[in-house]
Amino acid sequence: MNARGGKQDRTVVAPTVLYPVTASMRVYDEEQFGPLIPIVRYKDTADIIQSVLQSSFGQQASIFSKNPATITALLDILVNQVSRVNINAQCQRGPDILPFTGRKNSAAGTLSISDALRIFSIRAVVATKDNKVNQDLVSTIMNQKLSKYLRSDYLF
Repeated sequence: MNARGGKQDRTVVAPTVLYPVTASMRVYDEEQFGPLIPIVRYKDTADIIQSVLQSSFGQQASIFSKNPATITALLDILVNQVSRVNINAQCQRGPDILPFTGRKNSAAGTLSISDALRIFSIRAVVATKDNKVNQDLVSTIMNQKLSKYLRSDYLF
């Protein structure tokens, strides 16, 4: 989709945007580490959830919404499928600010045994950009106990 896709300038490679990607394409089932951006169009949320459930990979997912109910419905499913759920923030390199983790077949063979045991024992991370809208959104989800996962009233 983009004219500069795949062009290299010394150490920088421009990402290649592929659209439309369908389930019948090989790239649909490949774990992405870039610079490749396959875009799949889904008809509804149920199709997205089904795709995530069937995927062999589970590093990150991003949810973009200002509606706490929309975020909660997806969040409570995604935290059991991926290791990091971003709220109103793009997926990004984990090791820069948060641990590098993966679920299912993600990140296989990228860590030492001791690192893998320590890091893969982290259940899941929920991340968002630090701004007033997202702070209010997360506060609403937690204060109204809308999410089964994103809460602070666990017994330890």
